[in-house]
Amino acid sequence: MNHYLKLGAVLLAAAAACGGSDNNSGPLGNIDSLVILQRQARNDMGDIFQYTSYIPGARLVKLSPPTASGKLTTLCCDQAGPEYANIDISSYDISFDAKQIVFAGKLSANQNYGLFLLTLADGSVQQLASDPQKDYITPIFLPGDRIFFMTNNVVEAGAPQHMDEYERGTTSQVGVMNLDGTGEELGPRNLSHRSHPALASDGRVIFTNWDHLGPENAGHLMFMNSDMTGLREAFGKEGSSPANSTVSAQEIAPGRFIAIATARDRTLQSGALYDIRLGQVSNDGDMVRADTAMSEANATFVNLTPDVPIDREPSADTIGRYHDAFPLNAKDKPDLLVSWADGPVESSVLSAAGVNANFGVYLYDPTTLQRHPILDDPNYWDVYARPLMPRTAPASTASQVDSTLATGQALVGSMNVYTSTLHTFNPGEIYGVRLMEGFSSEEGFPRMFGTTMFEGHANLGVARVASDGSWLAKVPANVPLHLQAVDTFGMSLFNEPVWFSARSGESRVCGGCHENRATSTVINPGITQAAAIGPSDAMSLIPRAARENTNPTVPTDLVGVAWDTQIQPMLTAKCATSGCHDGTKSAANPTYTLTDPATNTTTEWTFDLTGRPVVVTDRDGTPYTYSASYLSLAGPDMEAIERNNLVVGGTMPCKDASGNPSLQCLNPEDARNSYAIKLVNPTQLYPTVDTNVRAFTTVPHSVAKGYPELTPTEFYALILAADMGVNFYSRENNPHLNGY
Repeated sequence: MNHYLKLGAVLLAAAAACGGSDNNSGPLGNIDSLVILQRQARNDMGDIFQYTSYIPGARLVKLSPPTASGKLTTLCCDQAGPEYANIDISSYDISFDAKQIVFAGKLSANQNYGLFLLTLADGSVQQLASDPQKDYITPIFLPGDRIFFMTNNVVEAGAPQHMDEYERGTTSQVGVMNLDGTGEELGPRNLSHRSHPALASDGRVIFTNWDHLGPENAGHLMFMNSDMTGLREAFGKEGSSPANSTVSAQEIAPGRFIAIATARDRTLQSGALYDIRLGQVSNDGDMVRADTAMSEANATFVNLTPDVPIDREPSADTIGRYHDAFPLNAKDKPDLLVSWADGPVESSVLSAAGVNANFGVYLYDPTTLQRHPILDDPNYWDVYARPLMPRTAPASTASQVDSTLATGQALVGSMNVYTSTLHTFNPGEIYGVRLMEGFSSEEGFPRMFGTTMFEGHANLGVARVASDGSWLAKVPANVPLHLQAVDTFGMSLFNEPVWFSARSGESRVCGGCHENRATSTVINPGITQAAAIGPSDAMSLIPRAARENTNPTVPTDLVGVAWDTQIQPMLTAKCATSGCHDGTKSAANPTYTLTDPATNTTTEWTFDLTGRPVVVTDRDGTPYTYSASYLSLAGPDMEAIERNNLVVGGTMPCKDASGNPSLQCLNPEDARNSYAIKLVNPTQLYPTVDTNVRAFTTVPHSVAKGYPELTPTEFYALILAADMGVNFYSRENNPHLNGY
């Protein structure tokens, strides 16, 4: 049963023993009052992860009894002092004993969001100590007088916080502190935002993780222990939801959550109501549970509002969208406290009309699809209605710290990398697991690392897989990490499609390579070979600023691949010679066109592997200078072609994995199926370089044409360029750091 409702169940039982009472009728019968956040309306908030939308005039109110005729009392912050006159409150949570409220507030336009503690007995408000130059948002109470929150403060001293791939907003990450504001700890980072945390009855925190990695661009539900360890998938990553993003999850019963399904942006963080079951569903009287074999692979959902859009489509009159929901019971169709707005709730439509969405609080019955009004003040958004009643605090959750790890180190690995729900490997084909660090434009890069929409990558090394399929590696703690299973040529066999991270001292050893989370991986005789051998060291204690190439003498020393300084010299010397791939129209240099049907304009491109500078602009009109060779091998912005319905004509220069014509000669994250890689036919890299062993049975392009062969280091640079996203920029050619 939901931890907010356990006391309500006790009261229901007591009332039944005494013969019942009219006051206990209905789903709100045992709730004396509700706390509701009233926030000034706005018609745009950025995407669902942004948190800086400030308009003064928010307040927390109590509605008692929780009916449309109930009395409304202001809890905060009329009496707190003149400095609170222009406060905006973005979210809040009620303490386990229902005597305090923690909330995120911003006192003025020139300040940041901070955390505040409201004592209900006397109405006093205390601002908790935090960095005034950073934002602190979405607080929730944890067991043991702790508070969990999100912040744009950064765990790595002196490092800039990551910036998201699209709006370039400074990302929000996890943190905890004591109830009095002391003891602040910051957690491991995701490359993009984390948002909308809530506490589950098992003591874990469920939240939304923005997963961006090339084509992956969505908000998925994740679990984390209350000490910010043990990150684990919950819902959405394995295609379990048709919606782009799932936010504002609240527990209905163990393994079962109500959440908002929506698009990533332009939706005012609102959408449809999803009843999510993370495991196998079982019935417990009138309760529906989903607490057995909990794993993302077993996740299902029921759409309780089937007419509400889950994309950017403007909602219709009488349909509207839901901003948040709170379960009042765990029936098959649970009664819900919801915030709902009628009509179109889509930021561009609202802005064009010069109007705002109007969210009000309703009691929603999913059986009848009826909403019963509770509070709808036209002067405010009425959101986050919660019962003001005590609840049982769950146990604290934590992961064991590995005392053998140094400060700043974490341990990652798998017991058997061949065990996977996402890919079937051939026995013995995996040489090792490549570990890569992610970074974004916060380190001084342009907004785009290239045309492929991948963030920056740094190769931290390859951990060898033992004969039993196990591997271990020590890695830098608190940084985004990306894994690939690679073969003896250093080419990716399978790409884990998300980033993950670990705290300092944490051990993140999985059963397999994204194995079934509902099963256990059994090791016989009880210890993996990787554990017996010891972990590889993937730059685990090298400072961030030093994690880059320093004149690599062997292929395995390559970290980042700077296109103009590492790829272009070999292309110039061995591929772009006169009469070959020099941009002159010929059979060796095919020409294609891109036509915009809206303007009837055509752009022509001829294959060219020279370093000739070419200026392109992104969707915002920002100019970027790349080399002709980069645009020829990486291809144009494929998202832009699809978004603008551009028509491709002429002769495409390459082929995809299926042999069809393609504009991309290097496939992001897929060197093995890249046309250019197949043509050059690289030689063996692991466990030792062997130039007599080739990846493919075809004759290498250079040999067939009588040109010099690539060296093992050049082969691997081209492979890494593909497998790390086909970016133009890396740390090694950062324009900001190198004075470009």
